[in-house]
Amino acid sequence: AEETLERYREINLLYSIGDTISASLDPDEIPDLVLAEASRIIRADVGVVLLLDKDNLLSLQSGSGDFALQKWVTENIASFLASSFGIADPFILTADQLDTTSAAKVDSILGAPLKARERQVLGFVLLARLPGEDIFTADDEKLLVALAGQAAVAVQNARLFADVKSQRDAIAEMKNYMDNIFASIASGVITTDIEDLVTILNRAAEEILGVKANDTMGLNYRDALPELGAQIEGLVKKVKESDTSVVGYELNPVLPKRGLVALQLHLSPLKDNHKNTTGIAIVVDDLTERRKLEEQVRQVRGTFERYVAPRVVEQLLSDPTSVRLGGVRQNLTILFADIRGFTSFSENFEPEVLVEVLNRHLNVAAEAVLSEDGTLDKFMGDAVMAIFNAPLPQTNHALRAVRAALAMQKSITEMHCHMPENRRLSFGIGIVTGPGVVGNIGSTRLQNYTAIGDSVNLAFRFQGFAKANQVLLNTTAYNLVQDYVVSRELGYIQVKGHSEPDLAFEVLDLKAGV
Repeated sequence: AEETLERYREINLLYSIGDTISASLDPDEIPDLVLAEASRIIRADVGVVLLLDKDNLLSLQSGSGDFALQKWVTENIASFLASSFGIADPFILTADQLDTTSAAKVDSILGAPLKARERQVLGFVLLARLPGEDIFTADDEKLLVALAGQAAVAVQNARLFADVKSQRDAIAEMKNYMDNIFASIASGVITTDIEDLVTILNRAAEEILGVKANDTMGLNYRDALPELGAQIEGLVKKVKESDTSVVGYELNPVLPKRGLVALQLHLSPLKDNHKNTTGIAIVVDDLTERRKLEEQVRQVRGTFERYVAPRVVEQLLSDPTSVRLGGVRQNLTILFADIRGFTSFSENFEPEVLVEVLNRHLNVAAEAVLSEDGTLDKFMGDAVMAIFNAPLPQTNHALRAVRAALAMQKSITEMHCHMPENRRLSFGIGIVTGPGVVGNIGSTRLQNYTAIGDSVNLAFRFQGFAKANQVLLNTTAYNLVQDYVVSRELGYIQVKGHSEPDLAFEVLDLKAGV
């Protein structure tokens, strides 16, 4: 009866100890608990818990009693276990089995392996008694083996819990990473499940569509995105039925917060690991600003490519917003070139000949203007109007106009060498620098890029005073180019619309090196 009662006490004690150890899921805490509970059932002067590390070597995890003895037990018994027992069985070592030459005087050592499931050894619990104490008994060994078994389970459970926690943390980190990726993607991303319910709507999609993700989660995409849903219903159905993607579909919905927008959509089936379709992924690119820029480019190209040099068009297209297509007041240089004697010339030739001769002369004028990056404003019968310093600013716009005028004269002279004398015509040219309004002028249905103002009128009047092969400048233009040209003052001329006469200068040539 006494033996049965003692056995009952041992079982209750081991159950209480096992419950205490198993309650912890901290791998670093369990070795301390094991030694604390071992001291409750087995008297010992020194105790250590050794666990196998990732390199399969025993290392001290917890200790009690004299530190020097802990170190001695750890170093000597670990080696003893590896060589004599293959670290697999419980044992009791007495003084005659130990290295008594050591400064540490230990009379007996009790050890038990921490054996987990599948007989895997995780480490050892070692207890030691000093001389003068009773040596460990077989009953002590049985208790420590039972304790070590429960400790091994607790260690393994704690490690499994740590692995699960680590995996959970890694998954959470990956989720946050993916959330950040989705949030950072410039394209809108919307996903739906097989029932067409919204499962993801990233930050870019919120901004593009003017909705909040929280307001769309779990809703049918038709209800969550009413302005978009009705227009893509057919596409979603096609992707589901054909199990193929739709790429580059464009539409122009009117959104409550943004108005008319231009969107490009890519729809693809979502697949699981078994390649089964689980929903639809919709990628939305906002093309609104791009389409606006393209319209500006078309507008600039349509306005200027017939009137200015190709390199000027390319400069304009590189930054279409730099061009104000409405009227803007600025300083301009205006050139008018008119063919002298064309009216009388036209009386002696058939219309077909007139057109051919006129076009050859006007083409020379146009090429001269474009070579100086001037803007061809218009052809007016047998006359040409050109603008300098618009649409792009030119620091030497007056000089460009003068060079263009002299180039016209030179090219006309060269062309005349290959024409019958009775078809040779010459320009009278007027150049004026002054303020004007330049931009798209006209009606809402028909507009032209041109310049208006007194400077334009004055240039036309100066051209009227110019004789064949003569280039006349007003005072402002002359002041800008006088250091670069050979010229002479002609005196004052009275032009229509001006109460006071205007001083005129004739350009004879460019100075050397200009």
